[in-house]
Amino acid sequence: MVTEASVDRTDPRRPVLLLTRHLPHSVERVWRSLIDSEEASRWFPCRVEIEPREGGVIAFIFDGEAPEISRVSEFDPPHALAYEWSGEHLRWTVEADGEGCILRLSNTIIDPDPDSAPRTAAGWDTCLEDLRAMLDGEPGGGRSGVDEAKIAQYRAELA
Repeated sequence: MVTEASVDRTDPRRPVLLLTRHLPHSVERVWRSLIDSEEASRWFPCRVEIEPREGGVIAFIFDGEAPEISRVSEFDPPHALAYEWSGEHLRWTVEADGEGCILRLSNTIIDPDPDSAPRTAAGWDTCLEDLRAMLDGEPGGGRSGVDEAKIAQYRAELA
C-alpha cells in the first residue's frame, strides 16, 4: 500500500495531518466503507453511526461512554466526506487511480502538544490497515492500544 504522510503547518495554530493511501479497490467500494455505519465501525477507532448526507448526524460511540455527536459538513458522493470529531476537522476524499483508488485524509490537529500529530498519524495508520484488511476480506487487527513503534516512525517522518 502506498503510504504518504505529512503535516501542513501553514497555520501553526492548527496544523493539518495529511495521509494518503492507494487501495486496490474501486472508488465506490471505498466510499461505502466511509459512509456505511456497519462498515465504518469495523475499521474506525470506535463505533460510528452516520446519516450519509450533508447536515446528517454522525455519532462516535466508545464502549461505556456517552456518544459524541457531530454533523456531516461535506457530502459529495463518492468523492468527499467531512465532519468534526472532538473539535478536529476530518475530510476524506476518494479518487480513481488505475485499478484502484487514492484515499486521502486531512485531519486538523488542535492539541498543541508537538507529539499530537505523530500520535494521531499512528492511530490513523492502524485504522487504515484495518480498513485495507476489511476491504480485502481479511480480519482486521482490531483496536489495540498505543503503538509506540508507529509513533516513533511518524515522529521522525513528520519532524
